[in-house]
This record gives sequence, C-alpha cells and structure tokens, in this order.
Amino acid sequence: MKRVIAILDLPPRRAVPTVRESVGAAAERWNAELHWIRRPLQPCHPFWQKMFVCGDVAKRFGPSHVLQIDNDMVIRSDCPSPFELAKPGQFAMVAERQSAQNRIDNGGWQKTAHEIWARRCRLNPAPTWMHPNGGLYLYDTETFARMFERIIQYLIVTFGANDQATDESLIINQLWNDHADLITFLPPDFNVSMLQTPEWATNPVMQSFVYHFIGPSKPHLDRCRWQRSNPPELPFPANRQSIELISEWKDDPPASYDIGSIFRPDLAANLLAVYPKLLVSGTWSDELTVYDERLTSLDETFSSHLVLTRFLIRLGVNARRFKLRIKEGDDATLQLARS
Repeated sequence: MKRVIAILDLPPRRAVPTVRESVGAAAERWNAELHWIRRPLQPCHPFWQKMFVCGDVAKRFGPSHVLQIDNDMVIRSDCPSPFELAKPGQFAMVAERQSAQNRIDNGGWQKTAHEIWARRCRLNPAPTWMHPNGGLYLYDTETFARMFERIIQYLIVTFGANDQATDESLIINQLWNDHADLITFLPPDFNVSMLQTPEWATNPVMQSFVYHFIGPSKPHLDRCRWQRSNPPELPFPANRQSIELISEWKDDPPASYDIGSIFRPDLAANLLAVYPKLLVSGTWSDELTVYDERLTSLDETFSSHLVLTRFLIRLGVNARRFKLRIKEGDDATLQLARS
C-alpha cells in the first residue's frame, strides 16, 4: 500500500518554507508520496475540506496509507515514521489534552463539542478524553473512505456549521460510532500543541518530533529549527552539565539518568530533548536543598511547591519520561512517586 503525506495548503495561510522543507525531508525519509492540495476540493469551510482528502488521495494514488497533516506543522529531522507505529486498518491520532493547566476531567469544552455535533448528526458522542489534536490523522483509504463519505453527508444537514472544533468532533464521533475498535493514539511527541506549550513555541530549538503551531503560536513558526545538528543544538545552551554529558555519551546514552535535586529545568529539558528514549529522574523535597535568593520568599511563604509545578510544566510532553523521586524529611529514604 502506497504511503502518502497529504496536506491542505489553502489560502490565505499557505505553508511557510520551514514547513515545506521539514515535511519534504520527512517524506523522503519515510518513503512516502507528498501530496500538497493547493486548491479547494469543494466550496466549503477548510474544516470541512479535511473530509474530502481521503477520497482525493484514493483517486490520485489508489489504495493508500495516509498521513493527513495541517500546513502549520514542523517535523524534526530525526522524527521516526508514524507509518511504522500504526498499521493500515487503524485510525491513529494524538490526544488534544497535553497540559495540566487545562481541564483533564470528563467535562470541559471537548465534552460540549462532542455532544453538540452528536445531536446535529444523530450519533452517540465520543468520550471527552478521546478528543484529538486535529492537525494529524493517520488512516488507510480502503478502511475509512466510507466513514468520510458519511461525514460529508452532514455538510448539508448542518448547513456547513464550522464551530465547536468541527473536524475533530466530526471525526472522533463518527469513529466512535463506526470503528471504536480501530481507534489508536500516538504519543504526544507526534503532534505537540504549541498553544498548550507556549515556552516551547518561543524557543527555536525543537524539543520533540512534531510541532503544531496553532492559533496565537503561529508567529513563532518561522523561527523553528527542524534540522538536528552534530553536536545537537540545545534548548538551554548555557547549561554546561548537559553539554558535558552529551559530549561524553554522544549517540549512546544510558537508559536513565538522575539529575539530583530539582530546581531549574535546563538540564532535564536538554537531555530529554536530545535523547528521545532517555528516562530522567530527579529528587523533590518540601525542604529546599538548592539555595538561591530567589527561593527565599517561596520558602518563607510555604510556596516552594511552585518550583516543582513550574519544573514539570516547562518539560512539556517530555515530562512523561521524567521520574519523580520524593524525600519526606531529613531521615526519609528516596522513593519513586506513585502515580
């Protein structure tokens, strides 16, 4: 089955050179056809245009395994092929929820969006946690062509409504009703929301595989550097310890590394960004073990926990590879925190 990367690249927001170059390099590495769609497939809103991509690819290339991505996404030069992570017969995507600063329960705007579109289309709403980050869908045309055709039929009965996370809600609801057993999720590394990770968006050095510059984060897209260098460029270039470790390890890091007491994220962030499989651990204590005048006020106001909160937030999706050790009191032993 042919592999195709399909991208709707419609005015007024065309893909910038950074996107075109990084996607072109990825297509070559992954042995995939690159299909830029530069004219509307139908006279409808861009959210609805996404539903016609599957049929367009099948018509042009025949039966295909399709990676459908938005034109505001950048792929790092060492990104592994998502085609290898989800086989034909599965519909793969990345979850929208990527920040603990947003709601992570079963409520929120995602639940509302699923229910509104379910009523409009007379379907059962998909669970809230399944809401996808709509910049990336991976599917095969033979299994899912009919599903997209059913979604297209709603264009008339909903009068082309384009609110409530249109394409994400339409697709996940239809999948939940037609192919719930075929839904699979890729790690967040393959569609990192820059809207939910603003400090990553403003740092030109990529810290994960695929960046999605949504909404207000788009002005930072041009500065994003997708090509890995040797030695690798670091998001926090002033951290000497990480430079020394990377120089020592080169391309053969240990399976895990402990950074000691948690304070600034620089060391952990650099190591996690350079080594995608590395597990990093660190120790947190409610008693300050790193003395800095900036922490005095936090200690005196019983607010030192903000250091830990800030630390994990700045690691972004890479925090899932950070193992937290906790120390309770001077005589307590270190233990991995239980999730």
